[in-house]
Amino acid sequence: MTSSALQVRKFDPEQWAEQAAREVQGAVASVLSENGQCSVMLTGGTSAKRLYRSWAMMKEFVSLRGVRFYFGDERCVSPDHADSNYGMALRFLFADGVPETCCVLRVEAEDSDRDGAASRYGAQLPERIDVLLLGVGEDGHIASLFPGSSTLMERSRRVIHTLGPKRPFERLTITPPVVEGAKFVFVLAPGRAKADVLAKVFQKPGDVMGCPACMVLRGTWLLDSPLGGADASC
Repeated sequence: MTSSALQVRKFDPEQWAEQAAREVQGAVASVLSENGQCSVMLTGGTSAKRLYRSWAMMKEFVSLRGVRFYFGDERCVSPDHADSNYGMALRFLFADGVPETCCVLRVEAEDSDRDGAASRYGAQLPERIDVLLLGVGEDGHIASLFPGSSTLMERSRRVIHTLGPKRPFERLTITPPVVEGAKFVFVLAPGRAKADVLAKVFQKPGDVMGCPACMVLRGTWLLDSPLGGADASC
């Protein structure tokens, strides 16, 4: 990752989505200015939906060129299903269409050959993701990497079929090497419960099996609530 130390950004709850979108846009712009192209890996969830709505309204987003969008995980449903991360991105981030010269590469998670779909998507990923967006669950999961799951020990495959604790259970998800190799990582963590997850990560930073969010201790956490007992400038 670009930074060797965790960074915390705390915004006013009413401005969280807009400010978080500006943080992400800044990282994308930085990569584009350096390389002329940028890989962005999207996430799902309520927090992402809020960020996408604000990001799509920024004039800088409309003018993006050379960005390839990917997904960190996907439920095994059709792309028009209410639980599809791809479908959610189309409704909120790309409501006015995908910007010219950009492209969106979705996960074909509805394919009954789950392992084949995972292998194909893994082969499409660039060697390194430039900007990785991750939601975080109250249990500390990121993407579809859940506490205690054997997927947390995967080192060879980049995308894998797994099961989540809630319906729809079947998912395809990126694996730890993809997370660890990303250049910029943003953890979308508004709300007190998400801030509490980060506080727990500080208490046991090496407990990846118990709290997968420990993998992103060198990312930028985007909060809107105080971090109990921790210095937000760390």
